[in-house]
Amino acid sequence: MQEASARRAADARVAALSGSRVWQVVFLGTSLTLICAGLIHMTAFVLTSETGTRALSMDFRVFWSAARLALAGEPLAVFDNARLAAEHGVDTRDWMPWTYPPGYLLLILPFGAMPFAWAFLLSTLVSLLLIAWALRSFTPGAPAVWLALCLAPAYIPAILIGQNSILWLAGLVAALAALRDGRWLLAGVFIGCLTLKPQLGVMVAVALVGAGLWRSILAASLTALVLAALPTLALGPEYWPLLLERLGEQSERLVRSIETLTLMVGPYYLLTLLGLASQTALWVQFGLSALCAVFVFLLWRSRAAGFDAKAAGLLLAILLSAPYLWYYEAALMAVAGLFLLRAGVLGASLPHLGLLLLLWLGAAPQAVNVFLKFGDGRYLGAMIITPVLLASLALLLSHLLAAGRGASQTAAS
Repeated sequence: MQEASARRAADARVAALSGSRVWQVVFLGTSLTLICAGLIHMTAFVLTSETGTRALSMDFRVFWSAARLALAGEPLAVFDNARLAAEHGVDTRDWMPWTYPPGYLLLILPFGAMPFAWAFLLSTLVSLLLIAWALRSFTPGAPAVWLALCLAPAYIPAILIGQNSILWLAGLVAALAALRDGRWLLAGVFIGCLTLKPQLGVMVAVALVGAGLWRSILAASLTALVLAALPTLALGPEYWPLLLERLGEQSERLVRSIETLTLMVGPYYLLTLLGLASQTALWVQFGLSALCAVFVFLLWRSRAAGFDAKAAGLLLAILLSAPYLWYYEAALMAVAGLFLLRAGVLGASLPHLGLLLLLWLGAAPQAVNVFLKFGDGRYLGAMIITPVLLASLALLLSHLLAAGRGASQTAAS
């Protein structure tokens, strides 16, 4: 999907982001990521070594306790919040449900055989190693950029609570690398694996349809089918009705309590923060999601748009179209910045570098603020992230229109 000359030009733009100042910024940002990761994992080992403390108050406790229940031969008990809470023993009155398909439960099954701290550490290491592997082909000759994206501050929220956003992002980047190289079936397999966390994958399907990548669509569909059917055989068909029931309940709770969910960062939450009624804001979000789908379809259908611009547009559309965008999902912003840089949308000007920095940081300031309390977290999240995403999309659209006019003038002459 990308000619050799366009690929070399994109690689050169990334490689140009070097020098001592760049390395200084990279050192500061990646050090922050490592410090946060080190502190949370050290805390996990220290606290769980104490008698009676089984897990930490974080999202990973749900994954760990679900894996333990499944290993104990009770996979359907993952939909019983009381059983999950009894297994991890932390914040037992909190609403922290299991909302994943059966394939993901089988994937994390090994975590249930480990103590919480070791399972949490392994999850983090695997996620970071996979994103580092996936990013290699997009950062050749640019070690500073590669390192910056391997340990981007935007990953801090996911690391601190043990979420799976980095793992999902690694799968998406691997799929994009395969698409760029024309490895349609492999790309489809990677995309099919993304259905283990399906809520962010709608725009990926739209992109494939827009580009007419039917072999990738077939491979993705077959992979998704296998990842749904085989685990269902192992866990039982009763899994799906329970999952659908839990997803409906989760959606209703989110709509009712959206104004209080200060770790949301998407347009829907921003609109409610600005005073719009929850139901009205949700309809506006649905409209924005529809516009994002049209944009992705046309972008990936276009022969004039370059591959990196398509990848950047897809990532931005994923983030802007998600009705419930949590701060840990802002991990995708760092890679969106990479593709905007590769596409030539972001250059070396100070405003562009500032926007690139904000994309790289993602929701890290909001995550750090949870512990340091240096401001109102709402204004460090949605008030910053949604405008940054919209500004990035506006620059991308401007770039695409300028490229289109240039191509038309060249053809006319």
